[in-house]
Amino acid sequence: MKDKETLFAALTKRVHECRACARMCNSARVLNRSAGSLSARVMFIGEAPGRLGADQTEIPFHGDQAGHNFEELLRVAGLSRDSLFVTNAVLCNPRDSSGRNATPNPGELDNCSSFLREQIALIDPAIVVTLGLSALRATSAVENHGLSLAGDVRTAHPWFGRLLIPLYHPGQRAMVHRSAANQRSDYQYVAEHLRRIDQSRKTGSARATRPDVLRIAEYLLASSGELTYFGLHKLAYLAEYLSVRKSGARLSRGYFIRQKDGPYCTDLQIQRLKKANPRIVVRKEGATLMLRLARDMFAHGESADALPTETTTILNEVVDRYGTRSDSELKTVVYLTAPMRSMLRREQRQINLYNAPIDFLTP
Repeated sequence: MKDKETLFAALTKRVHECRACARMCNSARVLNRSAGSLSARVMFIGEAPGRLGADQTEIPFHGDQAGHNFEELLRVAGLSRDSLFVTNAVLCNPRDSSGRNATPNPGELDNCSSFLREQIALIDPAIVVTLGLSALRATSAVENHGLSLAGDVRTAHPWFGRLLIPLYHPGQRAMVHRSAANQRSDYQYVAEHLRRIDQSRKTGSARATRPDVLRIAEYLLASSGELTYFGLHKLAYLAEYLSVRKSGARLSRGYFIRQKDGPYCTDLQIQRLKKANPRIVVRKEGATLMLRLARDMFAHGESADALPTETTTILNEVVDRYGTRSDSELKTVVYLTAPMRSMLRREQRQINLYNAPIDFLTP
């Protein structure tokens, strides 16, 4: 089998020979090794090379304002460009009759769709991120997904054997619809998904969930019947928060950090949970992970009776108050707690607190 470098060289040669789109015949064909790593775990797909950027530099998202914005967003999220692959839905610059950047038309997207499919198959990224509506439409031509930019921005969806995350384009015009602050969060969302995927690949070395956190998770699952993975993290956080407010003490030594969707407990990572208690059943409902305990749930490890009365009282109160709330309602609840409000206020001063530990003693 030919190696990736050979296959990529053959692909770029065909791209550079292509003259399928009449209004792009005098534009650069922007596909070369400046696109990034051929073993990238994340592929970004933009709309088209910009007239003042990649059409001149032949480096995707580089040299114009959109390129500057893109590189800054990567920096904020801690994503290294040399480990990514960056390309476009169409590989040449479309212009209008006045010579300005234009949106690729359906025919031009279709002409380049086979090249896009080949790039995805060759790089084989775990995550594909579309930047803007044209890129999202182009991926639907590779494999239909039915996603919309406004409705599905910053969400992850199984697609074409990997995850697809739609984001807005980093150009200045898109800032009208998606603020710079939101775009920073979007890229941090991508970075976090990459971390989780890479962690799940190391399941053999995953440590089991701490016993004190496990007993809390088991109790919450037993009391609720079934919880979303999102909900389990939020209820565990609310239990810790309520305990500190009532007694000044935590229920466990679980490590909670601030992420885009609120508090996340690293001890409740799926593989760690499964290792600690194989009776925890995980299923998918669309893109949502659902967790429950199998029957004879306390046959493995500690029993619920091992929890102190003070702990079960707190957990029962949390389940009674919040156990039937939707994920979106739970997100609102946790963001109204003092620790999260404090972090949000600090972030308004341009302090990046993603993945920072949560201080439950915040007044």
